[in-house]
Amino acid sequence: MSKLSALDLTGSFVRYNVLLAHYTTWGVGGIAETFFTPCDKDELSAAVGWARENAEDFFVLGGGSNVLISDQVIRTPVILTTGISGISARVSGDEVFLDCMAGTRLKDVLSLSVRNGWSGLECAAGIPGTVGGAIAGNAGNLSGSVGQTVLRIATIEADGSLMEWNGREINWGYRRCPLFEEDRRIAYKVTFALRVLEKDHVAGVMKTVMSGRKTQPISSRTAGCVFKNPTGDSAGRLLDASGCKGMTVGGARVSEAHANFIENFGNCTALDILSLAASCRERVWEKFGATLDFEIKTLGIPAGAPDAQG
Repeated sequence: MSKLSALDLTGSFVRYNVLLAHYTTWGVGGIAETFFTPCDKDELSAAVGWARENAEDFFVLGGGSNVLISDQVIRTPVILTTGISGISARVSGDEVFLDCMAGTRLKDVLSLSVRNGWSGLECAAGIPGTVGGAIAGNAGNLSGSVGQTVLRIATIEADGSLMEWNGREINWGYRRCPLFEEDRRIAYKVTFALRVLEKDHVAGVMKTVMSGRKTQPISSRTAGCVFKNPTGDSAGRLLDASGCKGMTVGGARVSEAHANFIENFGNCTALDILSLAASCRERVWEKFGATLDFEIKTLGIPAGAPDAQG
């Protein structure tokens, strides 16, 4: 157990009654009764330990993208990881071992890779959020995903202890990492295994990946893609062909630029987004007989909500 007490957390890294809308890219989310902002391993371990002894679960929040949080009071403890950041690199010949703390912004890792000609993470170009979030959701594009480059993952376990995992032995899936699906653990540090190539080559690949995201509404308040791509097809294509672009519920709107993005264009609520997502899923089912699954994570969404699948 951490040297910090898991039973008496009154330090600067725990706050109470925090409005989560300030920490999500959608700009929606209710009030968290308990909100942790750890800045090192001891504080992170203490937060996880407190959640183990005082709550059924905890929720990890990074950059605030790819997540939909209920408008209601959130009683599940929330752990914000952005204070645990940093990058260090070891170069051996044409191999690069990049150690990244879980709260590090993914775009900072990619910028460093481009400047040095380190190849392996180009598939994540243009994806917002943190390293920990990218790992938990195995972020990427049609050409690959970040899990392919993971050498090791260090996690804080439910009992507050530190454990390391071999990234090559993880059964990575489409937008999923099984490490974080069942057991109560949280990513602490990730080691990527990259290759040294010509800087122009890496920059060119990054530019190509970014050009493929030009149809995405990057200037709007969104959370990234709402639905996963079904096998052999594109969620965006199905939604577009089902006439979903421009649909609105309250302050939520399906983007005219890309049908798999929902924008907060006004005083949007989580319920607006859920209701709109449900209508989109229904249209796709009626037209194509295809079921779209959420790519976004949810917190505090009750089973009786318009679309509680996640």
